[in-house]
Amino acid sequence: MWQWINDNAQALSFFASVGTLAVWVFYAQLLFSGFRRQRRARILINQGWGQQIDSVCLIGNMSQEPIYVHSVLLTIRTQNSQYTESITDFDSAEPSDSQDKPQEVTRQGPLQSGEQINLGTFRSLIRQTAKRHKSLTADENKPIRTLEVENFKITVIASYGPEGGIVGAQRKFIVRGQDNELMRPVATTTKRMAKRRARKRLQRWLEDEL
Repeated sequence: MWQWINDNAQALSFFASVGTLAVWVFYAQLLFSGFRRQRRARILINQGWGQQIDSVCLIGNMSQEPIYVHSVLLTIRTQNSQYTESITDFDSAEPSDSQDKPQEVTRQGPLQSGEQINLGTFRSLIRQTAKRHKSLTADENKPIRTLEVENFKITVIASYGPEGGIVGAQRKFIVRGQDNELMRPVATTTKRMAKRRARKRLQRWLEDEL
């Protein structure tokens, strides 16, 4: 046995070096993957305070660094069509309100790591979208079922320094119940929009708002 090892020492040393290199490459890949995950933007869109239409929409920044929210969009799908409108600014706000508290005028702005903002109730967001679209009737005195909403999506467009450019997050909710007074998210997690094609679509949405 020892004689065989001595005779093949050079070959064994070569294979040992290759094996060591493979182990180092494997661990380097794990470290790099973990580093990339930590540097990615992670924006959460959640439903708080129950599963009714009057529950609140919460946007949380779980990234390692702050993000800057550029725009918030809501896409409504009815039985016959689909509409996308910006809900970044509050309809009831006045320009003078932004002097001391810009957060009372717009949902746009920086969001620190670990922070979240309350966009308001889903009912108010849906009605704000309906007011801006002529094909939808947004009468405050009528129930939400008169809009015939089947489902809707909340899309957040933001900037995140480590990634460069813009990133997005999106979550879909379905409206249910006899009077469309109940709702729930379709998936358990928020969809991350960071691929090239998705970023181009986000960029177009931003340009359309200008």
